[in-house]
Amino acid sequence: MTTTSSDILIIRVQGNRAEDRIDPVAAESSCTLVVNDEPLVSLLCTPHELDALAIGFLLSEGLLESRESLLSIHVDDKKATVRIGLKDLPTDMHSRFHKKTITSGCGHGVTFTDAKDLISLPRDHDTVHLSPEKIQNLMRKFRKLSDLFLKTGGVHSAALTDQDNILLFAEDIGRHNAVDKLIGKAFLAWIPLDDKILLSSGRISGEIMTKVVRNRIPVLVSRTAPTCFAINMAEDHGVTLIGFVRRNRMNIYTHPLRIKL
Repeated sequence: MTTTSSDILIIRVQGNRAEDRIDPVAAESSCTLVVNDEPLVSLLCTPHELDALAIGFLLSEGLLESRESLLSIHVDDKKATVRIGLKDLPTDMHSRFHKKTITSGCGHGVTFTDAKDLISLPRDHDTVHLSPEKIQNLMRKFRKLSDLFLKTGGVHSAALTDQDNILLFAEDIGRHNAVDKLIGKAFLAWIPLDDKILLSSGRISGEIMTKVVRNRIPVLVSRTAPTCFAINMAEDHGVTLIGFVRRNRMNIYTHPLRIKL
């Protein structure tokens, strides 16, 4: 069984006092994703729910598009390796993976997706209607779910809701990984995303928005800030983007028709 944190001996300094103490620290390891027996990428992550992380990454990069394309998945926790068998891979897969973008995450993650290649969401706002009160309630529930954050203060989290209840939750040292794990868990649980809301603890940058657009999620809510690029992409692709959800306030950046004001 993998561990998500380790107890480390530290020196805690407070004022003019110093003392030895044991402090829990978030675990981090490198997970290798192997597709059709070829190493594809290594991901620095919290070594937990690696199957969901791998599936979510492939969905977000456009390499896995349907359940029929997934032939097999095997996780080797000892070697931190996920082996996946796929069919119907894109014909331009190898040329696509020669061009990579270093993401804005603290660990310099990688994405191979070009935002210009994404298809916009339908501009019809009938599937999701939320009140500001409901958004605040969902975020309050969300903030209480991360035991690992409360324990270590060193992880990000993401959740999927159906407007009333939180259906799935994921956490990882990287905000990108947390979103990918959530998307992978939804895929493995046969939960559609086109009428759901994604909640995030982290900053919303362009690569996070790319994952949302690629996976057809209509509403993204965060307690922190978006970037200009993420806002422009949300506007262009039909995503309702909400940030700075704290206490009784929030900022609605795009497509406000889904919010009952």
